Amino acid sequence: MRNRSTTDLLILMVAGTVCFAVLAAGAGVAAVEIAHPEVDTTSAQNSIGDVINTLIGLLAGFLAGRTQVQVERTKQERRDAEPGDE
Repeated sequence: MRNRSTTDLLILMVAGTVCFAVLAAGAGVAAVEIAHPEVDTTSAQNSIGDVINTLIGLLAGFLAGRTQVQVERTKQERRDAEPGDE
């Protein structure tokens, strides 16, 4: 963890927080379903699904950005390694 950038740590913290919240909400909905099966929890289940989709989008965007940075860095290193016409 020491070699990670601040952005990496921030993304991991956000992802961890959201994952914890989703697990806690899912456990709460499950407890309500067990204790009171007559209660409609459809909207809560839909909200949890929406949050999961948002988290997947967040992580996919982060990975795409990291990949793009790595591709650009590799291209620059190759350009720098080529013999120049100086």
